[in-house]
Amino acid sequence: MGMLKAGVLALLLASAGAQAGDRLAVQAAGESVMTMRVDGDLLIDTEGRVASYSLRTELDPALRNILDKAIPAWRLRPVTQGGKPVNAKTPMRIILAAREVPAGYEVRIDNVVFAPITPEDRAAAKASQLAARERGETIDVAGGQPVSITHRKMQPPLYPKGLMIAGVEGTVLLNVRLNPDGTVAEAMASQSSLLNVRGRSSIMDKARALLEQESMRVAAQWRYTVDAAHPELLDAEDLTLRVPIEFRMGRSVDKVEPLNGVWRHEFRGPNLPVPWLRGKQDEQVVGVSDLAGSEQLAGSTPFRLVDRSVLGRAL
Repeated sequence: MGMLKAGVLALLLASAGAQAGDRLAVQAAGESVMTMRVDGDLLIDTEGRVASYSLRTELDPALRNILDKAIPAWRLRPVTQGGKPVNAKTPMRIILAAREVPAGYEVRIDNVVFAPITPEDRAAAKASQLAARERGETIDVAGGQPVSITHRKMQPPLYPKGLMIAGVEGTVLLNVRLNPDGTVAEAMASQSSLLNVRGRSSIMDKARALLEQESMRVAAQWRYTVDAAHPELLDAEDLTLRVPIEFRMGRSVDKVEPLNGVWRHEFRGPNLPVPWLRGKQDEQVVGVSDLAGSEQLAGSTPFRLVDRSVLGRAL
C-alpha cells in the first residue's frame, strides 16, 4: 500500500467525528517506527541464566550478531517445579525496532515475549501441560496457574468505512478479561498501530481510535472455552487474553503474513497499562507489534526478565 493521503483521511475523519462526538479522542500521540519479529527458543538454567538459545528466523548477519551479543546477558527469574528450581525451555519472540538517526538507523530490542505464540507452539504447549498434569508434575507459575483458552465464537469487527475508503490498514491489541465460563467480563485496547502509512500525527491518532472502538465493541460478544486444572482458583491475570485485531484490505484476518525477519513501518500508539492488572509489577508486557493474525497469548507465564532495562537500549 502507498503512503497515506492525509488530506483524504482528514476529510473522512472530520465527517466521522461530527457524527461520533468526542469518541475519537485518544490518550497520547503515536510514533513512527520500523519493527521486525524474530522467533526462537530459550533454555534457562536453575539460576535463571541463559543456558542456550536458537533463532528460527533467518536474519541478516549484522542483526544476528547484535542478538548473539545481547541474549546471553539476559537474566530471568528461575522457574520452579514443586518449589525447586529446574532447567526450563520456552519459545520466545523478540521484537526489534529501528529509528532513523543522522548516522543511519538505530536498532534496539523493543520487547521480548517468553510464551507459545504461534498456533503450533500453543498446541505443543497444551499437549505438554496435559502430559505433565497426568504425571502429577506442575510448573509453578508466578501469579497463577497454567491455563488453556480457546475461542468458541469470535465475530470479526467491521472495517470503519472512512478508513477503508482511504486504504488505511492497522492492528489493535486487545486485552480481554474473561469470566471462568468463557464470557467476556471486559476488554481494553491497550495499543494500536497503522501499517505502512505516513501523515499528520493528529489525523493518524484519530484513525487509531476508530479501530480501537470497533475492536472493543465486537469483543464484548466473544465466547471462549477456559481449561485449567483448578478453574475455581483462576485470577484476573490467568483469565486475561491478548488478541490482535487486524484491519487489512482484501486479506483474511486469519492469515498471518510472513512478518518474521522483515522490517515494516508502523505508526504506533503508546502501550497503556491494563487496569485490572495494576499491582502486578512483573507482568509480562505484550505490545501490538508482538502478535498478528490468529496468534494470541493467554494467562500467566513463569518466564520473566529480572531486569527489563535490557530492552529499549540502542544496540
